[in-house]
Amino acid sequence: MLGFLIFMRKEFLKKLKSYGIESRILLAVSGGKDSMTMLDLFSYFKDELKLDLVVCHFNHSLRDDADRDEKFVKSQCKKYGLKFYSKKEDVLLYSNENKLSTEEGARFLRYKFFDEIKRIENLDYIATAHNKNDLAETVMMRILRGTGINGLIGIQSERGDLIRPILDFSREEIEKYIEKNNIPFVDDKTNFEDMYLRNKIRLNLFPILQNEYNPKISDALSRLSNIAFDFSTISREYILSKEGLLWEFSKDKILVYIEKLKLQSRSFRNIMYRDFFEFISKDPDGINFKIIEEIDNLIFSKTGKYIEIKNVIFKIEYDKLLIFDKNINESVETDFYYENLDFSLYSTRFFDIIIEQSNFDEFTNLKQNKNLLFINKKYLKSLKIRNRKNGDFLEFEFGKKKLKDIFIDEKISKEIRNNIPIFEIDNTIVWVPNTRRSNRYLVDGKDDIIKIKVLSKENLWRD
Repeated sequence: MLGFLIFMRKEFLKKLKSYGIESRILLAVSGGKDSMTMLDLFSYFKDELKLDLVVCHFNHSLRDDADRDEKFVKSQCKKYGLKFYSKKEDVLLYSNENKLSTEEGARFLRYKFFDEIKRIENLDYIATAHNKNDLAETVMMRILRGTGINGLIGIQSERGDLIRPILDFSREEIEKYIEKNNIPFVDDKTNFEDMYLRNKIRLNLFPILQNEYNPKISDALSRLSNIAFDFSTISREYILSKEGLLWEFSKDKILVYIEKLKLQSRSFRNIMYRDFFEFISKDPDGINFKIIEEIDNLIFSKTGKYIEIKNVIFKIEYDKLLIFDKNINESVETDFYYENLDFSLYSTRFFDIIIEQSNFDEFTNLKQNKNLLFINKKYLKSLKIRNRKNGDFLEFEFGKKKLKDIFIDEKISKEIRNNIPIFEIDNTIVWVPNTRRSNRYLVDGKDDIIKIKVLSKENLWRD
């Protein structure tokens, strides 16, 4: 018995040191065998490593005995001398209201609570008690649902501030540790009901695989997870090396240059679509091959075509493929209106407008610059700055043209069109920055010339 305990504690300590662990850790404890083993191991090294431990318990309100579990964990924290937090939520109600599965709703609320306590207590890490069998079940579940390489990674031992220090221990090792140390625990009876896919895999599929095919199936799937992690890391490093050459970030969107993308191999494009989808959606299950094909066909389509997958948009915008979260990147429009202008700085959400004194020489040298408007000072009080309106047009020497058509010609993204400042005098548009100018109200005298320039706060003009 002593040898086994030494082994468990030695391996646990090695894992903590591999994290470069800091002193303040939040332990997520449900009261089951896994989390009580983790709690006991952390407590064993608490003084040696000078750990500041806080325990939290999330009550899902999904079982009649959920309150019992909360009281049990609270009592154990008193035994270990650790600070305790708990929170009770109606997971079923939240999941129904937000059109989520019970598992998705529970996970969201649970980790939201963990993050709240971590912030309140100024902690460094959140530790959860996932084990090797949990990892194997997650990998198998994703295989059955259909997943890419990234989905095979399953549960990672460390991700940001989240650590899983007993992930290398099997369920059998944990049960043995519980038994040898006489550690109390509570059972979640739903773990023995095959109403969820994970439970069906644990209770029905794995026993068949272990008894008839591979008694160490959990180890095999754990190794597969590690291999997938290595492949995923290499592919992501290669995709990142293409930033600035093939793709770039702009305002929470990923922009991919279509003509350069077409020169890449089909295999690379498929991997890139999966990686960008998973990055935006935070969904490790990825997207199936049929959808990958639809996205790839999209790059040969005309502007405006798009595909929506789980709130992630893949959209053709002229010569670029845009990838973004629908909920974050819905068009943001800010109304603005300025009149009675003077030498000053005027600012909108996306642009700075600077009005300053100029001279005839500067006008002569820079009058073709689309980013600048030169007018005589006498027109300044009549000048107004506003948003675009329906039906706006510009007048030219030989006719007029709708502003909408000009934006299309200039390939200005729809997301920014209603935010570009429009300059008008006497209800006539005289300038659309970086785009077109009317021939009216230009400089008609050499004195009192002013210069107006519009600076984009980000590179927004064209996607």
